[in-house]
Amino acid sequence: MNNRVFRIQEDDLVLKGTNEPVPENEPVFVLRARSKKALGTLRVHQSLFAPTSEHWKVIQAVIDDFTKFREENPDLMGEPSEVY
Repeated sequence: MNNRVFRIQEDDLVLKGTNEPVPENEPVFVLRARSKKALGTLRVHQSLFAPTSEHWKVIQAVIDDFTKFREENPDLMGEPSEVY
C-alpha cells in the first residue's frame, strides 16, 4: 500500500506518525487515486486546516501523489462506483 499516513504491519493498519495501530472498532475511510472524486475530496479536507500546519502539508503531499497518478494513468480513472 502506497500511503504517506498509514502502513500495514502484520494484520494491523498503523499510523506512521505515532506507530500506533488503528483499533479494529474504529471506522476508516479510504480514498483511491483512481476515483475521479478523490482529489476534490482531499482539497475540501485540506481547506479545514491552516496552510502552515503539518497536517495541511501532509495532505498536500497526498494531493501531489494523487495528481501524478491521475496524469500517468488516465485510463484507470473512474467514478467511485466503477473503481471500488
